[in-house]
Amino acid sequence: MKLLPVMTVPEAAATFGITGGASMNEIHARFRELAKEWHPDTSVHELHISHETFIRIREAYTLLVNYCMNCEISFRPEDIRNGAGYDSREYWMSRFGDDPIWG
Repeated sequence: MKLLPVMTVPEAAATFGITGGASMNEIHARFRELAKEWHPDTSVHELHISHETFIRIREAYTLLVNYCMNCEISFRPEDIRNGAGYDSREYWMSRFGDDPIWG
């Protein structure tokens, strides 16, 4: 097995076909779709290709979930007033507004 280069968040999003925003539910659903297609035990593709592709899909999934779960958002009023670069309420709604858990 060859060593694959480290993936960035935009590359992980592109692997999943995410061009804008996505909820955690959408990321999970897309992972399940891709896993069904590319898992080496069930894939119709050649074994070595499906194996490498599935590794990239798993890596992208882990990266996206970690990014979504560990991204810090400041809710302190002084950070918002002092120009933290964004309005955290607006950022929260743009990121999680449609999510059934956080919306």
